[in-house]
Parts: sequence; structure tokens; C-alpha cells
Amino acid sequence: MTSSLMTMANLAADTGFTSRVQAAMITAALAVAAEAVGAQDTSTYQLRHQLAIGVLNNPGTYLNRFVWAAAANVTIAGDVGSPVSIASSTAANPVAVTTATDHGLASGEFAEISGHAVNTAANGTWPVTVTSATVFTIPVAGNGAGAATGQCVLQPPDGDIQFTVDSVWSDIAGVGVTT
Repeated sequence: MTSSLMTMANLAADTGFTSRVQAAMITAALAVAAEAVGAQDTSTYQLRHQLAIGVLNNPGTYLNRFVWAAAANVTIAGDVGSPVSIASSTAANPVAVTTATDHGLASGEFAEISGHAVNTAANGTWPVTVTSATVFTIPVAGNGAGAATGQCVLQPPDGDIQFTVDSVWSDIAGVGVTT
């Protein structure tokens, strides 16, 4: 339980994760703003629509709520991989990262790189392109050849983040809350 709470807290504090949740939040807001009343009752429609307008006008006001909702989702927390040590990285564009052991990543997944010295441009959350079991590239220009420092960690897929943001939209909008 403690490691799960640590994973959630680490995700909620991660700037790459936060950026990805913000993108999902904006995508959801655009979809909700375009909804018709349809099968919803008027009150539900209004609450969902008001949140959409609020998110589109000032996303920062709502971001922490959505970040924590996503980080607390057991599927998303379970998507976070174990840290893998970095053996080296190139100063090229894109940066090629070599891990000390099999990284277990697949092309298109996101990995967070942290603590990598010299080639500090590699630090952050990136989509990866796998070239071998121990090498992947990230879409950034390196700023020096990095040595054996830092780690990479598999991050949750965008689809899981979007699904979670969509799922909690009505809750955050206050649908079903009685006063």
C-alpha cells in the first residue's frame, strides 16, 4: 500500500505526467463543450458544460483535481514501471539512451528519464522509439554524451489518462452532489 501511495504521489508531482493530464483535460473539455443536452438532464448538462468552459478559460484552476484523480487511479498507478538504470546516452538528435538492463519499453510508450547527468536535455518525460532491448531514442537534441547516471521509468499510456479524465469529469463538475 505504501509503495502504491508513493507511486501516486510521485505521479502527481511529475511535470511530464501533469502536462499529459492537462492535454487530456483540454481534450475532454472540448468534447463536453460540444455536447448537446441529449439524454442528460438539464442540470447534469449545465454542470458538465460549466466545468468545460471553466477548464477552457483557465485550465490551471482545475489541473490539480484532475492530476490527483488520474494519479489515484489504480490502473494508471499500476502502469508505472520499475526504474531501469541508464548506462549512457548520445549527444545526437534524437538522443539514443542505452540502459544497463532490458528496458522493457515498446515504441510509442512514454518513459520518464531523471537524474541523468551531462546530457541533461534527456531528463523529462518522452515518447520512445525502441531500437533494441537496451536502447531507445527520445525526440530531443542531446547536450552532451551522458554516462551511467539516472534512470528511466515507464509512464502510463495517454489512453489510460484520457479515459480517467473522462471518467471523473461529472464528479469534478459536481454532478450528483446535493446541497
